[in-house]
Amino acid sequence: MEFMKKVEEISKKVGDTASNTYNTVADKSGKLIEETKLKISISEKQTDIDEIYEEMGKAVYNLYKADEDVGKEFTKQCKKIDKLNDEINNMNTKILYNKGLRTCSSCGEVIALDSKFCTNCGEKQKTFKLKEDKKVIKKDEVEVEKVCPECGQVFEPTAKFCNKCGHKF
Repeated sequence: MEFMKKVEEISKKVGDTASNTYNTVADKSGKLIEETKLKISISEKQTDIDEIYEEMGKAVYNLYKADEDVGKEFTKQCKKIDKLNDEINNMNTKILYNKGLRTCSSCGEVIALDSKFCTNCGEKQKTFKLKEDKKVIKKDEVEVEKVCPECGQVFEPTAKFCNKCGHKF
């Protein structure tokens, strides 16, 4: 009888340990997958920027050859680059956030997410909140996971609230 109780206790401890290990691995692999996706997307956007630079160069040269003003064409192309750069900055912010980091609002140094002061310049930091993306899903696409914009926890697409911080999806 005593032996069976010991076996049950050991089995429960092993089961709990295995469950906790699985949850930790699943969380970390989810963040790694998200980081990889973001880095691929950054690379694609950088390629888009390079293509715009090439288009700008051709447009400027053609306008130059025709003795025309280049102001409007530059403005249009530069706005495209600004938008892509903003998207890249947002993705880099998410990568840092998933690692528990952010950048100093004053000097740009990478610091801990919960830092009240920068370790590089000493500037007092405002509370950091990750901006939530409005994810658009096309009809033929299936959402496979949700990532809480507040704490980075990964959930099934049917989740309505984060169980870690209570954020409403």
